[in-house]
Amino acid sequence: MNRAEKGKNIREKEYYELLRRELEKRAGENVDISIRDVRKNNGVYKKACTVRFNDAQIAPTVYLEPYYEQFLRGEAVAESADSILRYCRCRTPGVTFPENFFRDYGTIKNRLGIKLIGRRQNETYLRDVPHIDLEDLAAVFYYLLDNPAFGNGIIVIRNIDLKRWGMTVEELYADALENCPRMLPPVFRALSDVIEVLQPAGEGELYLLTNESALYGAAVILYPGILQEAVDYLGRDFFVLPSSVHEVILLPDNGEDPEGLLQIVAEINHTQVAEEEVLLDAVFKYSAGDDFIHREV
Repeated sequence: MNRAEKGKNIREKEYYELLRRELEKRAGENVDISIRDVRKNNGVYKKACTVRFNDAQIAPTVYLEPYYEQFLRGEAVAESADSILRYCRCRTPGVTFPENFFRDYGTIKNRLGIKLIGRRQNETYLRDVPHIDLEDLAAVFYYLLDNPAFGNGIIVIRNIDLKRWGMTVEELYADALENCPRMLPPVFRALSDVIEVLQPAGEGELYLLTNESALYGAAVILYPGILQEAVDYLGRDFFVLPSSVHEVILLPDNGEDPEGLLQIVAEINHTQVAEEEVLLDAVFKYSAGDDFIHREV
């Protein structure tokens, strides 16, 4: 029996225990290793590993399902452990945060960002985090860590943080709306300029709206004045198709049937987008002069 065949006989839970032991054996002293289930959007849970070197204040998280798949294809647990440790050493930021970091609102205020998620499919998650309800969407908040070694990392703001700071969710929202256009500037361009896209018959040009990092870029629709700027550029009202939590697609209103557009959105969400990155099966519309988008179907 080859290694791949043997691997198929080991349950996933047992694999993660083997991996944890191998990581601990190879990591050396003063390294804290934890493997846990992390709740993502839309009720999705991912198996994740955190490796903290020498009491570092920030530790990268590695999602482990791809390593399990590699194990089933024949990769040794030791190889995966070495790969994870190398990655975590490279991605551990060499920065020091003040002692009051995340205890004093002033230490995070200027890096506060917004993520849009679907409200109904995240009801349980939303009980633990401050949020603003917007149509069938919810705006939640995060601290954006920007470090050359670490890349873009986020720390989700929770109710316990809000209570500690003595802040209101409305104050968080106002500060985040001020930050986001500076931290994550908007990107608006024809979708055909970004990817090779098959245009649905009879429909006009599709436009991508996101931010420069494509990180939770659907929240760009909240940027002050951005929707009116889009309608001015397009010369007409437009539909908003929730492509994912990272971007939305704008379609100028040429009389398309919203029900037909909904079928397209739902098909893409369930075949092309990772489950935890789906925003919503819905079609919204923005009309000139409105304060925000409104759900059509």
